[in-house]
Amino acid sequence: MNTDTKIVIGTVIVCVFLLLGGIIYFSNDKTPQRENLGTASMTIDKKFEDFGSMKGDEEKTATFTITNTSASSVLRIWGISTSCNCTAAAVVIDGRETGEFNMPAHMNTTLKNWIGEVPAEGKALLKVTYKPKVMPVVGVVTRQVRFSTNDPKNPEVEVSVKANVL
Repeated sequence: MNTDTKIVIGTVIVCVFLLLGGIIYFSNDKTPQRENLGTASMTIDKKFEDFGSMKGDEEKTATFTITNTSASSVLRIWGISTSCNCTAAAVVIDGRETGEFNMPAHMNTTLKNWIGEVPAEGKALLKVTYKPKVMPVVGVVTRQVRFSTNDPKNPEVEVSVKANVL
């Protein structure tokens, strides 16, 4: 075998190992596993709010109250994401507010991996802010926020806000 052939074969082998390593690394599921987070039960005061008419340069915020109805279990909330970059969400637990959750592609790793813990019989606030100037539209729009919980009856929760942008 000549030197050029050895270089080509070596390059192909290195590329295959890099490709396999990348596949293994990026396919590793890093999301919280519900079965490892215990079980709780929750209620939410509403799943929809209509902001009515608003101007394109206004911002409006809806607050949804999440209640941990468990007498002794911690309610865990994670995987918060919005349906559009024009919508942001934040969670308040025990007076501490998170940063702004958004579409997964626009969030930092800390927020993507955040897990909130609501104590037994405690409450959390989910604040959803619609900012039409980020993605200008005119007319009626509805935007969603989704999150996961360790409540087997509510493993995935979605709330919506609606506005008529003038």
